[in-house]
Amino acid sequence: MTVPPNDRLRYLLTQYASKRCTAAEMDELLGYMKDPAGRASAGEVIDEQYAGLASEAEGADIDWDFMYRRITAEAPRSRILYFSKIAAAVLLLVAAGGWLWLRPGKTPTAPTAVAEQPVGDALPGSNKAMLVLADGSSVDLGADSSGLLGHQGNASINKTPGRLTYSATAGENEAPVYNKVATPRGGQYQLTLADGTKVWLNSASSIRFPVAFTGGERRVEITGEAYFEVAKMSKNGKSVPFRCMANQMEVAVLGTHFNVNAYDDEPEVRTTLLEGAVQVKQGAASRMLVPGQQARLGKDGNIALAPTVNLEEVMGWKEGYFVFVEADIRQIMRQVEKWYNVEVVYEGAVPDGSYTGRVPRNINAKQMMKVLELSGIKFRIEGSRLLIRS
Repeated sequence: MTVPPNDRLRYLLTQYASKRCTAAEMDELLGYMKDPAGRASAGEVIDEQYAGLASEAEGADIDWDFMYRRITAEAPRSRILYFSKIAAAVLLLVAAGGWLWLRPGKTPTAPTAVAEQPVGDALPGSNKAMLVLADGSSVDLGADSSGLLGHQGNASINKTPGRLTYSATAGENEAPVYNKVATPRGGQYQLTLADGTKVWLNSASSIRFPVAFTGGERRVEITGEAYFEVAKMSKNGKSVPFRCMANQMEVAVLGTHFNVNAYDDEPEVRTTLLEGAVQVKQGAASRMLVPGQQARLGKDGNIALAPTVNLEEVMGWKEGYFVFVEADIRQIMRQVEKWYNVEVVYEGAVPDGSYTGRVPRNINAKQMMKVLELSGIKFRIEGSRLLIRS
C-alpha cells in the first residue's frame, strides 16, 4: 500500500479519534497502520506536532504511545478497540498543539514529598510509610535519610530513600519477630525482605512479615495492594514456599512475580501473575495461575479466572502511571482518592461512560483531572475534597 502524505494521515487520525471516520476512511487508516511504512509516517506526524508543543506546565503529561498501540494492533477489524471519549479529546487537542503527551524514553520521576498543599489542588503521593517494630514502637520512613536503622531479631534493617532492606544476621534461630510497614493514603514504599524478596507497596497498604525466615515456610500478610518479586529459598535441599495472605485468601508460590490488589473498597481481590506459577486458595476453592492470568476472589468466596487481563493496567501504579482501559469514573476515582489523599464527592448523577489512557502519577490532582475534564467531566478541589459533576 502506498503511504499517503502526512496531511492525509493527520486527517485520518483526527477523524478516527473524533469518531467521524466513514467506513472507507476506517478501512484506509487500518490498512496504513498494518504497514510498517504507514506506522513510520504516523510517527513522523506525531513528531512534527511534538516539536511545536507548549511546555509541560501548559497541561498534563499524556502518553500518546499507549493510545497509539490501540489502533496499530494487528487484529481483525472486529477486534480493534476504539478510542474512548478521553482518547478522542486528547488527540484533538494534540492536533491543535495545546497539550503534551509522554514521549518514548521519558519516564516519570519518583514523587517527592512537599510540605505545603497548593490551594485548590492536591499533591501526588510520595515515598512515605511507617515501620512498626516488634515492641509496637513506630518509625517514620518519610525522611530521605540513609543508614542502619537498627536490629530486629536475627536481622538488621537498613534504610535508603524510599526503601527498607532486611538482612539476616548470624545467630541461633529465635522465635519469629514480626515487623509491619504501612503506607498512608498518598504514600508508596519498597522493601527487601531478609530472603531477598522485593516488595512494592501501593498507597493505603501494609505488609506484616517476620524479620528473618527460619521455619519451613515464608508467610506474610498484606492489606491494600502489593507487588512481589519472590526470591527462591531452600533449606536442607528443599524449596521453602512463600505464602501471601490477603483478606483470608492465600497465594502460595516458590519463586515468582505477582501483584495482589486487596483493597476493601474494591469488589474483588485480584491476583495477577507475571512470572512463574502460583496457587490462589480461599477455603476449599483454589486456582492455579500461569503468567498473564488473573484470579478474582469475589465477596461470595468464589475464585474465577479473568478471560483477559491487561498487564499494563495492572502494573501501571508500580511503574509510576495511572493506566485505565475502558474504566468507569468510579474505578478511576478510587485510585485518585488513595493517591492524592482526597475524598471524592459526586454532585448529582455519577458521570457515565468509559475512559482509556495513561497519565503519570507524579503530577498534581488538578493536572490529572484536566485530562478527564476534556471529556466533559467538571471538577473542583476544596481542601481535601474533590467534587465531580458531569
